[in-house]
Amino acid sequence: MATADRFIDSKTLPFERTDEPPVAVTIKRTEYGVPHIYARGGDGPEPVFYGYGYATARDRLYQLELYRRFYHGTVAEVLGEEWVEFDREARIAHDSSVPLEEQIETQLDPEHRAVLRAYADGINRHIEDVRSGESERDGFHSGFVENGFEPDHWDPADVAGVFVATMAFFSGVNLETLNAAVLAGLEAEYDDETAWDLFEDLQWGDDPDAPTSGNVPNPGFTPPTADAGIYEDRIDGGENGGTSNRITGGEYRLSSDPDGAFDRQQRRLETLVGGAHELGIPTTVGSNALVVHGDVTESGDHLLMGGPQMEFSTPSVMYEVGLHGPGFDVSGITVTGYPAIMFGHNGDGSFTSTAGIDKSIQTFVESIRTTDDGPDEYAFRDEWFEIEEDEQVIEVADGADVTHTVRRTRHGVVTDYDPKDGEAIAQTRAYDGRDMLSFRAFYDAQFADDVKEYRDAAQQCDYALNFMWAGDGGIGFFHLGRYPDAESVPWDTRLPADGTEYELTDDDFLRAADGEVPYSINPPVGYSAQWNNKPAPDWDNGDRSYSWGVDHRVQRFINLVEHELESTGSVSYENLKEMVYDTSFVDLRAIRYKEFLLEALEDADLSKTERKARAYLERWDDYRQADGDNYMGRYPVGYTVFDAFFPRLMERTFASTFGEGFELATTFLNFRYGRGTLMRALYPEETALDVAVDYFDGDRDGVFREAFRDAVADLEEEYSETPAESREGGEAADGTDVSEWRAGVETDGLGNVVLFGMPVGVGDAGEMPFMNRGTENHFVRMGEEIRAENVLPPGNSGYLSPDGESGPHYEDQLELFMNFEYKDLLFDESEVAAATVDRTVLTPAGKTAASRNGDRSKKKSSGDD
Repeated sequence: MATADRFIDSKTLPFERTDEPPVAVTIKRTEYGVPHIYARGGDGPEPVFYGYGYATARDRLYQLELYRRFYHGTVAEVLGEEWVEFDREARIAHDSSVPLEEQIETQLDPEHRAVLRAYADGINRHIEDVRSGESERDGFHSGFVENGFEPDHWDPADVAGVFVATMAFFSGVNLETLNAAVLAGLEAEYDDETAWDLFEDLQWGDDPDAPTSGNVPNPGFTPPTADAGIYEDRIDGGENGGTSNRITGGEYRLSSDPDGAFDRQQRRLETLVGGAHELGIPTTVGSNALVVHGDVTESGDHLLMGGPQMEFSTPSVMYEVGLHGPGFDVSGITVTGYPAIMFGHNGDGSFTSTAGIDKSIQTFVESIRTTDDGPDEYAFRDEWFEIEEDEQVIEVADGADVTHTVRRTRHGVVTDYDPKDGEAIAQTRAYDGRDMLSFRAFYDAQFADDVKEYRDAAQQCDYALNFMWAGDGGIGFFHLGRYPDAESVPWDTRLPADGTEYELTDDDFLRAADGEVPYSINPPVGYSAQWNNKPAPDWDNGDRSYSWGVDHRVQRFINLVEHELESTGSVSYENLKEMVYDTSFVDLRAIRYKEFLLEALEDADLSKTERKARAYLERWDDYRQADGDNYMGRYPVGYTVFDAFFPRLMERTFASTFGEGFELATTFLNFRYGRGTLMRALYPEETALDVAVDYFDGDRDGVFREAFRDAVADLEEEYSETPAESREGGEAADGTDVSEWRAGVETDGLGNVVLFGMPVGVGDAGEMPFMNRGTENHFVRMGEEIRAENVLPPGNSGYLSPDGESGPHYEDQLELFMNFEYKDLLFDESEVAAATVDRTVLTPAGKTAASRNGDRSKKKSSGDD
């Protein structure tokens, strides 16, 4: 639908000048409360997006309001002074060299601008309907009532801001201050050469063995795993693009206090992200996806599976909708508040996306000085320049307003300001001032007719993302973004650069829109798997290069596909669901490293309790799956033992080498995506990269055994009523029953905090077992007949009435999700009509008519959604 030429030829539609639709808009809701917006009679997409804004506000208005306030940094204005620091960090995170209003005018075409306006007007229409009593709602969401405020009027920049606030988050992770602190610690313990070699064991740059999503799934060493297959070329006519971007080393500048600089960044991230894992670094975002070419599928149709991982909450960060306008139909799921569908399909193809986890930010250490009669200054190439200062006011609901200053240098926004030591840290964000180019990528991509049109739309994106397609033209994987050219700049992009000497100019970036970032159409192996892994050979991700290594979680998808192709010759639609089930529960550590432990224990002199623990470990099937209803019981003994063993293995293997820096190094060594350094230490001769030292000191089996003994001793203590000091000879004095070593299930709470650590609601839907699984899951088979299914827990509605009552779609998909069941992702008009239980018509006259089951008009109760 939306090509660049079309946008250039488009004219601004009358809809941009009114807040009412030029034609009637019909919103049909299915039995799961999913809205399908119809406006076939309009001259363009605007009436559909007007209805889309209205429907989203009906279900998620309180969430939309808080998302908008996150972007503007105005949460404290309604939730109070405890949110002041959050607002400070949000304003720094969203500071831009080009105001969003200017981006909308210069980076978007008339259709894009009209759609933003239409979506905003639809939200406003719902707000006014609630106020006037025209809405079927009895009032605003209880979150507004409890906090004593009402939603403000929306404009296009607010809608765009919701997109920027949440999507730029995926490009905003920067670890250069952490890398600097680790390197400084190593330099304090070792000579420079040894320190650097150890640093590169943590941050290795290019690992040729890292599995990729591009033209080959893994070009080198394959780590051990169950059911591995043999890679081979299966289809012809593929296309690969992009260039290389390998880290070549160079200069760097550590601040005068690397530990302090990292600590301050950590506190900033903890404030902004809230609940983030590991060292306050937000590593919880991600997603997995798989596309399979019809030449290697059971049905001959192209297949797609997507699982965006954005944590779980009530309501979900995601929202499901169908859009049906003149000449287009799209159904799917998106982040709440986006006027575009991110995950789903149109009539020609299916699409999904994942986080790129790539190098979008370069840190510069500045030298600064204060002045008596003007702004502070920073040094650059033997000259001093004024630091730009923007003094802002943070309004506070229950306290005095607070003044906040945002600073910028030529390198970008200042994130750490230390005039006492004469230093500051500034960030050059590759996407700075270019946010709306990424929005138009999502908007245009949802209407693509084939894989190449999808590529052209997707590559407009300057955020670090991956887009994937299965449909007309075959399958495609597209790594997107704009990145420093690590092979050309004179510093090492894993570490802070010297801001007194260097800067990044437009010529120093590689951009997807210029064909310089990797992509692959119809790769020879016949499929493309993604789980935030390396896109293609010879492409590094700078300060996060440790996350693309020989041991990476995407290898599980690759091996499952390869096993299916090897054993049956094809991949089926149902196989995709089986793979989601498998990766939800499989212990990615056990399938790599349990065999090493069992081998080390074969001839070991073990106590009775240790022998029992080993026996349970041998019988364990490597799945982290609890018993009981909905997997909410206790884990197997084998998992409990292995889970206790593994961190002790990491400590015994690496702690003595990294010394006081071991805790920081653990961020890299025991990363949830994979443990590349450990794999290389175990296979120093086979892997492409060696390691700096023999971490096992010549006794690998001994290290594994002692870690096992440590774990068993601690589990004895935990599960026995008899104190350890009363036991003799390593035996449990009371005859410890190892069969009871069954840890309780780890759970994910479905509370109201999501993604960036702020509330999105006021209630919750309880809890569910931890699963390494998407926030929602979707499956699409593109053929003569399209088949599509998905599940979005807890439900599509987030509305609570003023007295706190929820409706039927608040958590009606939670049980489906926990049982690995899926509902139809409806698309065809006849399917939607058959499933419609609720209909709303928005007329140009501004009256809203609602009916149930299409047969009578009535006002619905506050609990109805």
